[in-house]
Parts: sequence; structure tokens; C-alpha cells
Amino acid sequence: MLMPKPQCPIHGERLHRRSCRACNAAYMRAYYKERRRRSPAHEMWDRARKRARRFAIQFELPRGSVVIPTVCPALGSPIEATGPRTPTSPSLDRIRPDEGYVTGNVRVLSDHANRMKGNLTLADLERRQYSTQGPRAAEYARLAEYVRREALLAEVRAKAALGGRMGEEWGRIARFLDRAFIRADWKR
Repeated sequence: MLMPKPQCPIHGERLHRRSCRACNAAYMRAYYKERRRRSPAHEMWDRARKRARRFAIQFELPRGSVVIPTVCPALGSPIEATGPRTPTSPSLDRIRPDEGYVTGNVRVLSDHANRMKGNLTLADLERRQYSTQGPRAAEYARLAEYVRREALLAEVRAKAALGGRMGEEWGRIARFLDRAFIRADWKR
């Protein structure tokens, strides 16, 4: 891994990681910065796992399940996974916050969309859509559409989980809807 050259405020570029806490901290900052740059999806998964442990939230995401799209599924804005945190940075959204980090309940949105959505329900988003004016109202409308769409997909997935022949059919419908929603997001 090609890391930027860490510098200790005491020893400079010549690090003494075993004996100097500042040297070790400088090394670790550089290491994590490079890791975030090289594999942002894995870093998001790792941070979500730590956050779930810290706040006692359910976490059952497989290791490679976080995928960063090029376009935000909620607002249709581009997502850029490089550099410092910006409104276009990727952010892991729990669609239904009370269900935790489980498969089918997380999506990667832009940081701006995720901060706007927060823990708001569909009714809250619609209320804000009508009480706000200008471009912010349009953003709330798109977020409400996103939450409505994800609720439909969750309902179909729940029917697919029942099993049997009908469950298989609902599973096909869920996969179709998921692909259709992703295609629609990319065309925005």
C-alpha cells in the first residue's frame, strides 16, 4: 500500500512507532486515509459495523455488500467517493432506521440526501415537501419518492421471504424491481 509519508510532530518523517504515541498516531492517520481512498465501500462497511456495535444496532451485512453507485438513488446527483467529505460523498442509509444494518435495509446515498432524510418518515418528508419552497421542496419530493419506492420493495421482499412457490415468484418480482429502480437512478 503506497501511503502518504506520515510525519510526527516530534520526530518528523523518521517514525518511532513503538516508543512514541505521536509517531504511531501519525502513521495510523496516513494508513486510514489511504485505506479510505483505495476501498471506500469496505471502509463504509467497517464504520457501519463499529457504529452498530457502539449504539447496539443490529448488524448483519455481508462483507462485500456495500456498493457505491455513481448516482444517488434518492436525488439523482453524482456520487464522488474520493477526497474529503462533501455533499456528494457516499453515505450509508438505513432505509428503516429501526431495523438496523441488515441486507435489504441499506443503500448508499449522497451525504446530502442522507442528512436531509435523517430519521424522517414518509409523512414527515411529504410535510416538509409542501412546507418548503424552491429547490429544497423538489429535493424533499424526490426523497419522499425514494422512501415510497423502498417501502414497496421491502413489502415485496417480505412476501418473498415466506417461501414456497409464491415466495419464488415474489422473489423474482423483488429482483426485477431492484434492477428497475437502479436503472431509473442511473438515467436521472
